[in-house]
Amino acid sequence: MKRFALALALLMLAGPALGQSVEQFYRGKTMTILIAGTPGGGFDSYSRLLAQHLPRFLPGNPTMVARNMAGAGGLTLANHLFANEVRDGTVIAYVGPIAMQPLLDPDSAQNKFDPTKFTWIGSMAASQNLLIAWHTAPVQKADDLFTTQMIVAGTGAASNTDFYPKVINDVLGTKFKLLTGFPGTRETLKAIEQGEAHGRFTSWDSLKSTSRQWIDTKQINIIMQNATVRHPELPDIPTVLELAEAHGKKDAIPTLKFLLASDKMGRPIAAPPGIPADRAKALRDAFAKMVVDKDYLADARKERLEPDLPLNGEQVEETIREIYKTPKDIVAKVAAAMK
Repeated sequence: MKRFALALALLMLAGPALGQSVEQFYRGKTMTILIAGTPGGGFDSYSRLLAQHLPRFLPGNPTMVARNMAGAGGLTLANHLFANEVRDGTVIAYVGPIAMQPLLDPDSAQNKFDPTKFTWIGSMAASQNLLIAWHTAPVQKADDLFTTQMIVAGTGAASNTDFYPKVINDVLGTKFKLLTGFPGTRETLKAIEQGEAHGRFTSWDSLKSTSRQWIDTKQINIIMQNATVRHPELPDIPTVLELAEAHGKKDAIPTLKFLLASDKMGRPIAAPPGIPADRAKALRDAFAKMVVDKDYLADARKERLEPDLPLNGEQVEETIREIYKTPKDIVAKVAAAMK
């Protein structure tokens, strides 16, 4: 009898929530966007822009706060989002380019998440990765990478700051030396400015947002584009694929294309696995409306971000599926190079 009474009491407490609409759920709520980077970097800029605009398009118009959770190039946040965060649709995250990590190192105890199970909300923009060097660095053009050591700053094993130089060294024979463990973008830029590192891999939009003065005053050189095609704004900078061809390394191109696959996801936003389906749909719908909104686009361009070519949640999911269909020999080659 006591058990029945307790069960009835719990049911009565839960009752109002059972038929709760998405609008009723989000009204008055404060949501959180977690950021896999430190304040002042590209991850941070995009995430805070989203926190400002996404709630306008969600039923119930909740508020949203941003919270940085840097560490291990995005692994810390990805593991936390997968296992520890509430799964009610109030927490989302900018996870960064970590989707390939469990594929490349499936036995690692560090990888405690499955990117195929995240609730993908969308991607805020395409991403064009670059290699930059300080104006006094010993490497000043792409061909120098084959003859001269370049020290590049990195933020952790799961970040493209780290796996790009490792794999490119392995398949092309370049001479990168990785100096890793920096908490985030701001710290790597400081290391470059102070001469601790010669440069780093970064994205064009992040560079314009965080370090525009370096571009304008020619304090940095853009050495190459870690991409499949040249960016329209950088027509004279070679891509890593072009560099492979020019140096007789055509056999490396399939491996390099796989390496670049995570950039197809651009600026990805995820929620934990298993959030209620109606709230997942509401988040995706709100995101789709936000990325074409004129006020959002104006604010993005004011911050020197590139809001073009966003992806919806389904497109991000499809990109993940494509990555996980990569032939095992190519995955093994990249995985070996990253160790």
